[in-house]
Parts: sequence; structure tokens; C-alpha cells
Amino acid sequence: MIPVQRSALPEEVEARLAALTEEVADGADGLQVAKRAWKRNSFRRDTYPPVLSRLKEMAPGIDCCMYCGQGLADTVDHYVPMDADPARAFSWLNYLLACSACNSRFKRQLHAVDALGVPLLIDPTVDDPFRHIHLVLSTGEYLGISDRGEYTIATVGLNEDKRPEARCHALSVMALVIDKWWSATSSGNRSGVATAISVLRDQPFAGVFQAMLRQAAREEADLLFEGIEDKVRLLDLLRRPELRAGLSVGAVPL
Repeated sequence: MIPVQRSALPEEVEARLAALTEEVADGADGLQVAKRAWKRNSFRRDTYPPVLSRLKEMAPGIDCCMYCGQGLADTVDHYVPMDADPARAFSWLNYLLACSACNSRFKRQLHAVDALGVPLLIDPTVDDPFRHIHLVLSTGEYLGISDRGEYTIATVGLNEDKRPEARCHALSVMALVIDKWWSATSSGNRSGVATAISVLRDQPFAGVFQAMLRQAAREEADLLFEGIEDKVRLLDLLRRPELRAGLSVGAVPL
């Protein structure tokens, strides 16, 4: 999970969402009105597709889930579930791109708030997930470093099934690509450099790569990369300003 910048919807789509929000507010039973409207043919035809498309454009990697980071997510998730707040059922700010596992298997209608009423689940379009969760690079598992982090890990199943194993595999692949990037950079192979950068930007598990970049810049990096194959070389490459400049990671807090 990494920070995601939310972009605007086309005005006509925003207008349709606003009209649906008013319809829910005017209904005697807002939840039932929202559920019926969500299934309405006109909504599924005219509004849902452009919303899903814009979320995919915002997503890290190619159509990657904004929770777990795995690829080819295809579901519009209500960050605050419809059951918890039907008034937000048609709010653009309440939508995230999610895979079916995060949305339907793990998160479902789970919803909890803190003492101030703030949802415990991390919203990557509002929060910096790295303030709440820490990725152990050698195991692929997330650790909660706040109550919100622990709740998020449990609620969307970040450490469930083979997800940690998949992150470790992703790290190994990224290390190989980074090595190829440096070989291309050193030999002046611009096409090779561009290909490597494209792969690093578009692959699934962007959270793993950003964790590598951030942790490589920390004083205790040697300890954080313990157990990673050829860590000295990998750390050296991750610290190269050419790599960070090529990825435009300057806009991301490291």
C-alpha cells in the first residue's frame, strides 16, 4: 500500500453522482435507496465504468489494488461501506480500486472508527500508509506501527495466504530489474534504461519497491535489508540519484 493521488472525475460523471447522493438523502430508507441505485442499469452503464476507469488511472502499477498492491484489480470499493454510511455511497472521495479478495473476501462491510470518529482503515488517497505500516523486506510481511496500521493489515488481509511470499518474489524480480537498469545506464543504453524504468513503475506490488527506496535511505538500512541477497550492491543501486530521478520519486516522501 502506497500513497495515491486522487484526480478529478469528468464533470458529467460528478453531476450524476451528486444527483444520486441527493436521491439517497431524500429517501425514507437511505440504505435501501442506495443499494437499489447501485444496481440500477443506468448507473452500471453510464457512471460505474468511468469511475472504475479513473480509479485504474490513479492506481499504482497497471490496475493494481490500492490496498494489497496486486495487479488487475477491477472493483470499485466503498472505503466507508454503504451499510455504515449510505450517504457516501455515491461520493467520489469514498471510492478506491480494489481486487476481489480485498473487497469481497477480507474487507466486506467491516468498518471501525477511533475515539474521534476517524475510520481506522488507511485511505491511501488521504493518508501516507508508510506512517502506519512497515514492510519487513526479508519476509514480505507487514507490521503495524499504529492502531490504524494493525487494523488495516487485518481488515484487508495484507499478510494472508501467499501475499507475503508474493512480495518476496516481487522484491527478487525488482532487484534483477534494478541491476539491468544499472547495466543499461553504465553502457549508455537508453532503450534499456527506459524499459527497466517502465517495468519498475508499472509492475504490481508498488509498495514493495517504495519500501525498498525508503528503507535504503535510512541510517539503519543495513539492518533493514538483512537477509536480502547481495544487499550491499542492491543498497548502492537504490541510493543512486539517477534511479530516483528516472522514477520521479522526489514527489514521494522517502
